[in-house]
Amino acid sequence: MRNTGNMYILIRRGLLRRIACWLLPVCCLLPVGCHYFTNHGAGEKLAEVNGKVLLKSDVDMIFPSGLSPEDSLQILQTYVSNWARKQLVAQMAEQYLSKEQKNVSMELEDYRMSLLIYHYEKMYMEQRLDTIVSDREIEMFYHASAQNFILTKPLAQVIFIKVSEDIPQVKQIAKIYRSSTPENREALERICSTVAEKYTNFNEQWVDAETLANELPLTAGQIEDEWKKGYIQARANGYAYFVYLYGSMAVGEQAPLDYERENISNIIRNKRRQELLKNLENSIYNDALNHNKLKLYINN
Repeated sequence: MRNTGNMYILIRRGLLRRIACWLLPVCCLLPVGCHYFTNHGAGEKLAEVNGKVLLKSDVDMIFPSGLSPEDSLQILQTYVSNWARKQLVAQMAEQYLSKEQKNVSMELEDYRMSLLIYHYEKMYMEQRLDTIVSDREIEMFYHASAQNFILTKPLAQVIFIKVSEDIPQVKQIAKIYRSSTPENREALERICSTVAEKYTNFNEQWVDAETLANELPLTAGQIEDEWKKGYIQARANGYAYFVYLYGSMAVGEQAPLDYERENISNIIRNKRRQELLKNLENSIYNDALNHNKLKLYINN
């Protein structure tokens, strides 16, 4: 048992010495701020981890203008601590990973190439992509691809009312909010414009249960069950809610154009983008072939 204890102590001491070697450069950092940078040169060391050095010049750009010395110090200490941690983990990886695992040159080159292509294509798109989609284009796409716009969830056009349940007009609202007569509609408008916390028809747009769930103290599933009646009423947290469904569409029906308008616009813009990118690649490729910049050594 004594030998085992001595061995444990030796192992523990070894680990502590190793950890101390890793953390010593970080712990030796002195509190610094704007005053530090005023009195030290750009080549001044801020931290060192096993020969890897962080210089003052490496962190000049991390400070927003107008910071107090205390804020500058906090930002600097956080940056240096994060830098040191990354260096320690990276050096640990260097020590324990195999030669094959550490060979990331191909991955780095692929990543660099992907970044270059991304930035160039982004610039190219910003200069050439037409993002305006006309109503006619949307309508033509909608009718040509009708089979792609089938509802997988029910939709409704609604009048939504939220009022304090303590106001005296609650009973009157409950009595007339489902009425379609001009007189009752005018009365509802007049009452809700003065006492309602929220009163909207969502600009006559079609909405789904998830949209209403953001307004009601009910889940989307509960709302779908309720709106089969053509209306919804609920009370919670001192409020009364009234929803009248004056239009509805069921699962399996073709989605209305207005409901899919933004989706179709995005599809058309994405198609334009893909076509532009394809034309760009083809143009560069063919130009390289025609000017002998690209040589292929594959026999057909």
